[in-house]
Amino acid sequence: MKIGIIGLGDIAKKAYLPVFSSINNVEFHLYTRNQIVLAEVANTYRFHHIHSSLQSLIESGIEGAFVHSSTESHEEIIRELLTNNIHVYVDKPITYYYEASKELVELAKSKNLKLMVGFNRRYAPVYQKLKELDNPNMIIVQKNRSSLPNDSRTFVMDDFIHVIDTMRFLFPHTIEELSVQGRKKDGMLYHVVVQFISSSGSVAIGIMNRDSGTREEKVEVMSPTEKRIVYNVADLEIHKNGEVIKAAANDWEPTLHKRGFEQMITEFIETIRTNQELPLSSYDALETHKICEQIIEKLAGN
Repeated sequence: MKIGIIGLGDIAKKAYLPVFSSINNVEFHLYTRNQIVLAEVANTYRFHHIHSSLQSLIESGIEGAFVHSSTESHEEIIRELLTNNIHVYVDKPITYYYEASKELVELAKSKNLKLMVGFNRRYAPVYQKLKELDNPNMIIVQKNRSSLPNDSRTFVMDDFIHVIDTMRFLFPHTIEELSVQGRKKDGMLYHVVVQFISSSGSVAIGIMNRDSGTREEKVEVMSPTEKRIVYNVADLEIHKNGEVIKAAANDWEPTLHKRGFEQMITEFIETIRTNQELPLSSYDALETHKICEQIIEKLAGN
């Protein structure tokens, strides 16, 4: 089976190429406009099939493609791949705009093709442990950075979208109310706080402070009988019956497995190989984009 890799930037190098290089029975084809990077990556990971144009990549006979190029380029590239009957995996977001993302999801459906979005936290083993907690009444998801304010759309769609998708993944209740607060200065968004509120009063709170003085990620899931906390997509704490159980990450477990990338990549390839449906549908991923668009609209009105 032939699979394309489009874009060879930092995310591709850190999170994807190490996994691709360990997969057997797949012929990977690389394409990026930067010919120096293309040659370096091919040499480092011993990939033999490289392309200097998207058309060349498409004509190679690939069945699926991983899109790791800039968000601005996603729409054009994804549309071209789908038009040529190629299944697509794309780093979040699909595009910066909900309506454009919706068009691509509907195009994929009309052609019976897979369009998978890279929400890796859903596949992280520690987040799967959080998902096990029945009927949570409060969830708090934080993903903070230091000195990285940005315009609202880039802030939300490129980064905060992970927080929103994690909230949706862990929150089992229907969202009846969406509350949004943010701090903006000189056109830049510094922090945002979002709440999903259910009819029963259960709540999920998402926080991103990009002026926080630290880089951290923390998720807390609470129920009447138990609380679970995950730090930096790695370490799990379970608070129950007055005791705290610390389930530290396995040092021998690869980081890309801990963070869900390995499982996510394998799933996309295997669903193509076996012609199975994606467990996370593109319409489910699109719902996360829809909420992010609503957040951007609410921030514009603040």
